[in-house]
Formats: sequence, structure tokens, C-alpha cells
Amino acid sequence: MRNQKKRIVKILVVLSAAILIILSSSAARLIRINLADTSTPLLKTVHSFLGFLEDIAPFAVLREENRILRDRIDLLTRMAEEGQAINDENARLRNLLDFRKMIPYASMPAQVIGRDPSNWSNSLIIDKGAANGVKQNMAVMSTRGIVGRIVEIGKYSSKVLLITDPNLKVGVLIRRNRQGGVMVGRPGDRCKIIYIALDSDAKPGDKVITAGFGGVFPKGILVGEIEKVGKEEGRLYKYAIVKPSQDLSKLEEVLCIIR
Repeated sequence: MRNQKKRIVKILVVLSAAILIILSSSAARLIRINLADTSTPLLKTVHSFLGFLEDIAPFAVLREENRILRDRIDLLTRMAEEGQAINDENARLRNLLDFRKMIPYASMPAQVIGRDPSNWSNSLIIDKGAANGVKQNMAVMSTRGIVGRIVEIGKYSSKVLLITDPNLKVGVLIRRNRQGGVMVGRPGDRCKIIYIALDSDAKPGDKVITAGFGGVFPKGILVGEIEKVGKEEGRLYKYAIVKPSQDLSKLEEVLCIIR
């Protein structure tokens, strides 16, 4: 009997504690809600006041100064980039003029001003024409090697057919063994030498130069380097694939050779 009373007392104590916790939680929740409701107008006032402060000195002044500084940084960045571009161009032009003095024939410098949209990869437009003395079939080269020849002439501009165009043929020599062939353009910014003798020891890495045939390209101008040598079935000669020494997609200045 005594144990049963103790058990009942313990149960009552636990129930009382649970009720107090529930009541306290509910009370706390009500208190939080009341506090939030009470403080809302004050919080709105503080938020509006902070927004007002952002629009008055010194906040507005600092914000304007930051904007000005960002604009100045952008301007200086653009000026630095433009200055670097000018320095690069000056370096290329100095190199071109120095090269022009070294070659054994007269030449005229010209700037690449565009590409023929109907033949984008195999021709380009330069800023020299008949008024400057440009002639039909003039050879065009860069400091790295042969580029092509003049095929159309305007008064102040001309069209250059590049050596990678299939319609352009150039007599060439393999510099190491002096064996000759005819080079034509082909897709993929490469050229192909045909009519190489079957007993030729031409090999990848051999340098190719102009042969000087036909009166268009002076003899001895670098053309490129052999990448591959092969023999087409049924043919009595070898062929070679040549990578031009000049990346024709990156030309900006050239020399027109005066003969």
C-alpha cells in the first residue's frame, strides 16, 4: 500500500512538471509574438532612418567617390590595353622596316585591312593600290616568308591571293637537296608540292623556298617546312605537304615586292 502511494505521488510530480513546461512554452511563445508586434513599428522606423542616412553625407559622398574611382580604373585599364596594342604594332613595324632593308630587292610596306568575304581563308585586302604603284602579280611576303601575289587592284587597295589557295601555283625548291616541284594551295592552311622525283630523299623538316620561276616570286624566299612526304597510287612522282612559315590567319603587315 505504501509503495502504491509513492508511485502515485511520482506520477503526479511528473505530470505537474510536464504541465509547467507546456505552460511556460506557450507563455514564451505569446511573449515573443507580443514583443515582435510591439517592436515592428520601431524596426520600420530604424530601417527608414538608415536608408535616409545612406542618401546624406558622408554616405552619399563616399558612394559617389567609389563610382568615380571605378570609372577611373576602367579608363586606366583601357588606356593600358590600347597602349600595349600600340607598342606591339610599333614593334612589328620596326621589325618589318629592318627586314625590308635586309632583303636584296625593293619592296613596298602595306597593311592588311580585311579579308575577301567570298574567299575568307585564302585571300586578303591590303591598303595599297594603283595610286601607290601596286602592279598585277606582284609577289607579297612577310618577315617570315612568302604570302601570295596581287590578283586584283583598286586605286587605294588590292586583293592578295594567298599561297594556300588551290588556284595559286608556285615553283619551289627543297633547300637541302635543291630538288624542285610545283606547290599548290590546299584546304586546312597547308600547301602541297607535286611533281617531286620518285628518287627524291625529301623528308619532314626540310625547308622549302621559292625557285624563282615565272618572274613572279624572287628566288630563295622561304615558303615553309615539309610535314609529310608520300606517293599517290598510280603516279610517277612523290608529293609533300608543306606548312607555311607564316601563319596567314594572323597577318597584319606585309611587303609588296617591286620588280
